[in-house]
Amino acid sequence: MTRASIVHVALAAAASAALLAAWSSFGEETHATRQYLVVLAIIGGAGCAVFGWAVPRALRTPAAGWTAVVLGTLAVVTVVAFWSGLPPILAAGAAALGWAQRQSRRGQLALALGALAVIADLVVYLGDRTSAF
Repeated sequence: MTRASIVHVALAAAASAALLAAWSSFGEETHATRQYLVVLAIIGGAGCAVFGWAVPRALRTPAAGWTAVVLGTLAVVTVVAFWSGLPPILAAGAAALGWAQRQSRRGQLALALGALAVIADLVVYLGDRTSAF
């Protein structure tokens, strides 16, 4: 993966996480802006950690598959805290590393975990949004 492709994946992940957070935050009546800004800070910090440190570091080592699986697992686990914006960031990191290692079982597992996390995150957001009505 090139640096430009990592940047594109990071921006897409941050944008999707921010959009989901906005959809969730501004559906509520009180403190929506403050809540949204806190979630944006979490998304920004996580994005910097994943795409500024973990992904580039993993791509330079032979253990990229393990890092991808760890990010994918964290993405699935953080779906319970869907409001934090972490699942899309972690899932995108797992998918980027998984794609780079797609010939290995770990890469394929990371791609599957990333996809599962994104789907689960969307389902939870939809469930949360529909229960608010």
